[in-house]
Amino acid sequence: MKIAILIDSATGIKNTQDYEDLYLAPLMITRENGQQIADDESFSQEEFYELYHQEMLRTSQTTPGDMLTIWDKLLKDYDQVLCLLLSKGLSGQFSTCRMLSENDEYKNKVFVADTNGVSIVLKRQLLYAMELKKSGKNAKDIQDIIEKENEDFDVFIVPKKLDQLVRGGRISKAAAGLAKILKITPILKYDGTIDKESKTRTFKKAIETSLDLLRKKHPGINLLDVSFSRCSDETLEMVKEIIKSSNYNVGFFDEIPNTITCHTGLETFALGVWKKK
Repeated sequence: MKIAILIDSATGIKNTQDYEDLYLAPLMITRENGQQIADDESFSQEEFYELYHQEMLRTSQTTPGDMLTIWDKLLKDYDQVLCLLLSKGLSGQFSTCRMLSENDEYKNKVFVADTNGVSIVLKRQLLYAMELKKSGKNAKDIQDIIEKENEDFDVFIVPKKLDQLVRGGRISKAAAGLAKILKITPILKYDGTIDKESKTRTFKKAIETSLDLLRKKHPGINLLDVSFSRCSDETLEMVKEIIKSSNYNVGFFDEIPNTITCHTGLETFALGVWKKK
């Protein structure tokens, strides 16, 4: 049985040709003038950050028409399509695609997994799905396993700047203003959605506290995945040194996908671990 795996750009992978049977359904980035840009391999991070510094960017899901076109094309060459998409708590992408997959022409052919994932979480799920596929599992089996384990991770997000989180409604203007005056850095918890976890007096302390929280919750886990949005070399090196002193082995160390940076802003770090399978 031939199985294609379809991801969206929230995974952070655009060079799908480097992976076997992997395909991309790009999320959309909308400029202030209404122009929509597909967040695919033709839209580089350099181009994204140039626009990001110039104007307020918004994001939207893959259009249903485009998604169906991709499915139809894949089903000409594959028996099944497994979709690993952005968390339902952050976008309507999952709900729309799950509904579309229940149409008669896609039933038992297209399987949309409830991942709770984004960025490093989604990328780790993708590699796991590829292992399961290689072991002989079909798309439905893989979907069931991914969904059974879609809460088996802990991720903390540390934003150095709060502007984008305020615009997105994650933090109120009043709270952000007070945090700036008191030099408080929040620690946010990601579990499919984003919630407040804790706060510290400095960005450096927030990174250290996040690692301490992960270590206390998962004392036997030594593999740490990291993602970050564009920041100064000084900030990046500082975070690397803190992680090094924490004795974690670093797995992924990736830039946050463009569509997610639109909401988290610059100089944001995400630190995450998975429970042992």
